[in-house]
Amino acid sequence: MKRSFICHILLIFFVITIKDASSDKNKVAITSNSYFPTNNSKTLIYKSTFGECITTYTQDGELTISLSEADDFEYRQSLNIKEDGIYITEIYQYLKIFLFIKKEAISTYGKPLLRFPLPLLPGTEWKWEGEEYSDDEKYNVKVSGKVLGTEFVTTKAGTFEAIKLETIVESSSETKNKVTEWITDGVGLLKAKIIIDGGGFMGFMRDLLGYGTIEFELEEIKNN
Repeated sequence: MKRSFICHILLIFFVITIKDASSDKNKVAITSNSYFPTNNSKTLIYKSTFGECITTYTQDGELTISLSEADDFEYRQSLNIKEDGIYITEIYQYLKIFLFIKKEAISTYGKPLLRFPLPLLPGTEWKWEGEEYSDDEKYNVKVSGKVLGTEFVTTKAGTFEAIKLETIVESSSETKNKVTEWITDGVGLLKAKIIIDGGGFMGFMRDLLGYGTIEFELEEIKNN
């Protein structure tokens, strides 16, 4: 299959601001008017499976573009922010596997992929099904997600109260991946853990490279 190794496993790099829905800490929610800065005001630096990874944000008309880059890795998402949710319209991904082996792909969707609905509260669940087009092939994709609750998370960038999300992504390309992520007020993604499962090309690359689990953890926040 002509699949990029990292297809379907990330879906994670954009800043989201969490807003209290009440004084109850268990009522932390992401709302449509407090999701993330739509300018390049912050640069986020992560320790990751791919080495140091730098994430920035820009605007392109009505779309927000998130760009994450490491030495041998690039991941770019075009996001459409609506009142009822955050949608992905296009993903570009690149990975240098060995010295002379590179994989890259652009994925688009028959309808925008629902990253998650808004607002979010602990216990919120969502599902999405649609078609993905990549490398001149079509795949059926299913996404299911849930807000697991809130936790305090400590990274090199500090200690934060975060909301914890879990997303399962399944594809007719014989892949199934679980994305767990922690996001916090005014910063966004603190850390993420992606477990790769299933066969096909991604399963082959997982076994070959040892990328069965991919992780990101925030180390530094820079104001531009």
